[in-house]
Amino acid sequence: MRFELPPGALEVLRRLNAAGYQAYAVGGCVRDLARGVPPHDYDICTSALPAQTERCFAGERVVETGIKHGTVTVLMAGEPYEITTFRTDGDYLDGRHPQSVAFTDSLTEDLRRRDFTINAMAYHPDIGLRDPFDGQADIARRVIRCVGDANARFTEDALRILRALRFAAELGFDIAPDTARAMRELSGRLALISRERIAAELLRALNGINTVPVLQAFDTVLLAALPDYPAAALPEALHALAILPRGDIVLRLAALVHDVGKPSCFFTDDEGIGHFYGHPEAGEPLARQIARHLRLPNAVTSELCTLVLWHDRPLPLTPKAMRRRLAKLGEPLCRRLYQLVEADMRTHSQLNMAENLDTLARSRALMEDVLQEMDVFSPRDLAVDGCDLMELGFAPGPRLGEVKGELFSRVVDGELPNSRPELLARAAQLL
Repeated sequence: MRFELPPGALEVLRRLNAAGYQAYAVGGCVRDLARGVPPHDYDICTSALPAQTERCFAGERVVETGIKHGTVTVLMAGEPYEITTFRTDGDYLDGRHPQSVAFTDSLTEDLRRRDFTINAMAYHPDIGLRDPFDGQADIARRVIRCVGDANARFTEDALRILRALRFAAELGFDIAPDTARAMRELSGRLALISRERIAAELLRALNGINTVPVLQAFDTVLLAALPDYPAAALPEALHALAILPRGDIVLRLAALVHDVGKPSCFFTDDEGIGHFYGHPEAGEPLARQIARHLRLPNAVTSELCTLVLWHDRPLPLTPKAMRRRLAKLGEPLCRRLYQLVEADMRTHSQLNMAENLDTLARSRALMEDVLQEMDVFSPRDLAVDGCDLMELGFAPGPRLGEVKGELFSRVVDGELPNSRPELLARAAQLL
């Protein structure tokens, strides 16, 4: 089997080979090439020690990105290439990183320490594919399988549990039975992993082509990664997630957490009907807690919590109510909210669904009509600013903000045009 490597990668291999060292493209790039997918980047493994690698690239920009573990990065043809010495790993005392590494001249020993068979392949254009653990066969079978003993691999590095989840979701692969069993048994070890690394893997898993079946099958792994998440909220969340398009990770996250307040709000009325009154208000602080656990950026957390809080509110059906909502949330978040509301509606029983979806369609159409004429979404969009109001006689301070807020509200409600003379006239009355 032959793969086409970019000129930069070929030059890296050529220089190392010319100096008498083994060198191969390795890992994810080989996995992608074997799947017929263009790789995002190319990693190189070599028998050269780091200092020897640096000498091979004298005159090029070389960065010692992981010298302790045998890795240097070389800029070649404008692209970075990570070059790592063949190695074996010592004991993993913290459940994430090897305490030490030992360099070796054996490619097979280097591949043996890797996580999954599909990532334990190497390639050289003159030698072909080196695949001692049948990664190519697992790609053909569409299977994620640990290299060697799955319990050992996950005990060494618990993040591999979420990596398996993510690969299965992204690639649409199954997880081999022994690997799946070890993932479930050792999922508690995710507590050893930094929240940032958990978030990075989980967000990619949420955006995969096979996300919902994978999370259904490995719900205990997901709940171990999100200890604040109520298990009872997961089935509806996954149903909503299955409806929403891929690509918008804030929306995908919102689908996952929009109903986290329901379990604590559930009660049955005298007729035996269950209700979840107030679940958005109960869910918002829990969603914020989950976002904080994942160390999500403040802007993402804010939008996520807003979607949770607003997803069950009545839909605006008058121009005035629509302008107010658009002014409060902004157009992008309103569009996300409509997508979440539709997914939420479709997860519930068929009772009143047609009527609810009709209301949703009318509200969406109204939003489009209002957006055609609306040009003020925040006080910053007013035809007057703070300097104008101070020239009129207002002193800097809270009162100035209150006046801008009132002018903004009147414009949004259609009581005043966004016209400088009329806004200044109204401000003069307030003065």
